[in-house]
Parts: sequence; structure tokens; C-alpha cells
Amino acid sequence: MTLPERCRNVRAQIDERNKVRVAHQEADAFRVQLNDLHPVRLEIASELAKLMVFKKRSMLVNKPPAPTTARNVLNECKGGLENNPNEIGKDFGSLKRSLNKVRNDVIKARDKALEAVSRALPNIEESYLKQVEMIPAYKARVEQIRLERDRLQQGTNPSVMSAQQLEHFLDTRDSLRQREEGLKPEEFPKEVLEFFSAARRGGIPLEKFSSSLKEWLSKRDQLKNVRVTILN
Repeated sequence: MTLPERCRNVRAQIDERNKVRVAHQEADAFRVQLNDLHPVRLEIASELAKLMVFKKRSMLVNKPPAPTTARNVLNECKGGLENNPNEIGKDFGSLKRSLNKVRNDVIKARDKALEAVSRALPNIEESYLKQVEMIPAYKARVEQIRLERDRLQQGTNPSVMSAQQLEHFLDTRDSLRQREEGLKPEEFPKEVLEFFSAARRGGIPLEKFSSSLKEWLSKRDQLKNVRVTILN
């Protein structure tokens, strides 16, 4: 091989390596762009999963955003990559802005649903539970209510829950609400609560054992637990 031929060969190799180096740099830049979009994509998917939980329970306040614009921009980016991958910067910027808008709209829809959830959380006073738990038939129910109430009040922020955690949170809320329905104050007249409170302190005089109290106990199959004690 002559010297000029060798020089041309070396030159060709240098040019080829330069092309590879440029392609490598472009690939790195494209990878950085993809990594920039990846967290946004994951967040949108996570929030959409939560909206589906709300939708299943008919608790969705705002309609989920339509990603039409973002989808169109994505298609433009795909076309740009095929036709002129070196000029994708502008399209990438538009895509990022569109995805961020979708993310913000999804979060707004989620927050609206969470506001409705917060307003509907059961709120059972501990002082009232202490009165009801004196009734033997309701002791286990009160303990379960406390357990579920504490789970809801442990400070976990529903906005940072996963869809699965959110669904469990809502299940606990619904269960607590159903249990709360069975402990409405009108279900426990004052004389009933006073009767069981007095039972803890040693009992009440027989003349205070009224017919209405007897009827309440009988309807709930609690009369069998009442005993008469004669004092000297």
C-alpha cells in the first residue's frame, strides 16, 4: 500500500470514528431527555391509577384531563426523530410542557376528590365511645371502631399514597362509617347509658329499672345479662 493510500485509509477511519463519537454524544443527549420525561410519565400513571380508584367508587369530582394535545405533540416528536433527529430539541420542549400540563391537571382532579374524602371522614368522639363500650354487647364493636379510627388518623397523607394504599384507606373509611351508623346517639337513650354506667359502680335501685329500659335491653337480647341483687 502506497503512502497516499495509507493516508486516505487512516483519514477514512478517523472520519468514521468521528461519526461514531457524534452519534454517541447525540445518544447521550437523547438519553438525558428521556430521563427528564420518565419521572413525569411515572407520576401521571400513578395519579391516574388513583383517579380510577375514585371513579370506581363514584367519588371523582373533576373529569380526568384529556391528553389529546400531549398525544399530538408526541406523534410530532416521533416524526421529527425519523426525519431529522438532530433538530428534536424544540419538539422535545413542547412535549415536556404538554406532559407537565397533563400531570398538573391530573393532580388537580385528585386533590378535588381528596377534599371530598376529607369532608366525609367519620368523626366519633372518644368520650361517647367510652360510654357505649360499657354496654357488653357493644364492647367489641367499639374496639374495632377505635382501631379503624386510629388507622385513619395516623397522619398518613392520602395524596402521597399509592393507588393500592388509597383503596385500602377508603375501605377503612367506609367500614368505619358503617360501624358509626350503628352507634348513633339516638340508639342509646340517656337512661340506658346511665344504667350501664351505674352497673359499673355497683348497680341501680330497682325502681329506676323502667319499662322502657327493659324494652331496650330485651330488643337487643341484653335482658338475659341483667341480675337482681338483694342487699342487706
